[in-house]
Amino acid sequence: MKKTLLCLGMAATLIFTQCSPPKLSGLAKKESLEGKAKLDFNDSKINESGRGFAVNMKYLPALPKKIALVSFYVDDPGITKVTGNNQSGKTYYTTNTGSAGAKAYANEFLTNGGLESIKTTFKKYDMEILTPNEFLTDDTKKQFYNNFVVQNSKGNELGKKIGAFFKAGANAGTTIETDEAADGYQLFKVNQREWLDSEHKNKAGVQNLAGSLNNMMIESMGYDLCKNLGVDAVLVVYNTQSCDKKWSRDRHWVNAVSMYMFAPNPLPLKEGKKDNMFYSKGLFYTGARIAFSKPLVIDPKIKDEAEKAQNVKDNYVAYSKIVAGLADRTGKNLTKEFSKKK
Repeated sequence: MKKTLLCLGMAATLIFTQCSPPKLSGLAKKESLEGKAKLDFNDSKINESGRGFAVNMKYLPALPKKIALVSFYVDDPGITKVTGNNQSGKTYYTTNTGSAGAKAYANEFLTNGGLESIKTTFKKYDMEILTPNEFLTDDTKKQFYNNFVVQNSKGNELGKKIGAFFKAGANAGTTIETDEAADGYQLFKVNQREWLDSEHKNKAGVQNLAGSLNNMMIESMGYDLCKNLGVDAVLVVYNTQSCDKKWSRDRHWVNAVSMYMFAPNPLPLKEGKKDNMFYSKGLFYTGARIAFSKPLVIDPKIKDEAEKAQNVKDNYVAYSKIVAGLADRTGKNLTKEFSKKK
């Protein structure tokens, strides 16, 4: 009897361990996360006419040195669960981090090691990351930054409208997207619409901007913003997060973290030539993304207050390592590609 109870206890422990979701704090013990970062940008390099979506290093005189971190934000696509059927009627229930929660996480991750990690890692590649209080050096720049709006090509605007239409439709659920930037930063939304795959435990896609043909977004970020802020390049970091309910309380998850760099096209359009969808004054310089095969829970159920506090501290360490991995992938890709021209 005792042996049977012991076996049942071990089996229950094993099942609980297997069913427990991975924690964000678990990454705090990792040495490096660079290996998890995958390149994520439209790498159709410009040709000699300057047409394309990404920089061709052979036309670039030098790598960017002064890089403005212009936007750091949380994007929560929302999770919608559907019950019922077409005959009986469907019920939609959506959970979301909410605006206040998204802003709180953006602030916490950035200020508790995230920003320092980004700055320190890029410094290894002789690149200086500037924050708004460092690149907004006069009233003209402040006004431009505060009023700047990311432009989008007509096709991308149409896609948003179609998405909004289906989102409101009877068979598409009621997924509600929330975006909030950290304090002191503007929300410059560059990511395409995230669709969390509920059939695979809300797994985020490996890439988000690899297929982007949004030349107006790329130009407005890489040219308009850079030139008016007086920097070599701009950097955007966004966090794909989600929220669900368990044990009658909200649980929050990190699904992916992405980092993108935009800068001016080194080849001006030849005199007499007209702009079209294949020429952009701004370009992708690089982009990287870490998407987790299983979302990482930020706030697991922990009763002990000391353990809960330690989990929060480990979350910050883990997040710092995530953005360090992205910055390393970004820096290495730029320097590696640039070295080929020599």
